[in-house]
Amino acid sequence: LACMNPTAGSFIVNPRLQRNFWTCAVPFPETGALNTIYNTFTEGHFKNPALNFKPVVQETVGQIVKSAMQVHASVVGMFRKTAANFHYEFNIRHLTGVFSGLLQASPKEFGDPQKVVELWLHESERIYGDRLVSVADLKKYRSIADGTAKKAFAKYNISHFFSDKNPVPLVFAPFSRGHEEEPCYDRIPDIDRLSELLTKALNEYNETFAAMDLV
Repeated sequence: LACMNPTAGSFIVNPRLQRNFWTCAVPFPETGALNTIYNTFTEGHFKNPALNFKPVVQETVGQIVKSAMQVHASVVGMFRKTAANFHYEFNIRHLTGVFSGLLQASPKEFGDPQKVVELWLHESERIYGDRLVSVADLKKYRSIADGTAKKAFAKYNISHFFSDKNPVPLVFAPFSRGHEEEPCYDRIPDIDRLSELLTKALNEYNETFAAMDLV
C-alpha cells in the first residue's frame, strides 16, 4: 500500500486484499483534549518543585496554552494547502513544536512572566512564520500573533515586536552566551549580537575544517 503511486495508476485496493487489514482513522483532537494535553506538559515543567519557577510565571503558563491554541486554529484556518503552497499543512506536530521550545525555559533565565510570553511568540513564529513563502503571508501571521497576544497579555508591552517599521527582533537560542559556553536557552538582545555569535562560530568552523571536500 505504501508503494502505490498517489498521482497515477489505480487508486482502488482490491477488496480481497483489503479484507486482511484493519482500518482505523484518528481525527484531530478537540480543543478540550489539546488543552488537557499541553497543560499537563507545561505544568509538569513550570510547576515542578525541583525547578522552582516563580509563582507569577506559573500563573502565566495557563493563558499561554490557551493563546497557543487560538493562534494554531487561526493559522490553520487562514493558510490553506494549495498546489503552489503544498506544505501549508499545520497539525499537532507543529503545535507540539511550539511547546517543545517553551519547555526549554529555565527558572534562572525566565523569572519574568513577560519573557515567557516573548518566548512563546518566538517559538510560534519559528514554527509557523518560517514556513510561509511570502512577506504578505508573514504579515498575516504576525497580525494573528499580535492580536492574540494583545488580548491575552494586555499588560505587557509587546507591540514593538510587531511594528511595521523597524520591529524589535525577537530571537531565542541555546547559544545565547556563545558557542564555547554551556548551552543556555535565552534571548539574544539584537541582530548585531546574533551576527557576532554566528560569525564567530563560522570562523571557528572554518579554522577547524579548512578544506571542504566537494567531490
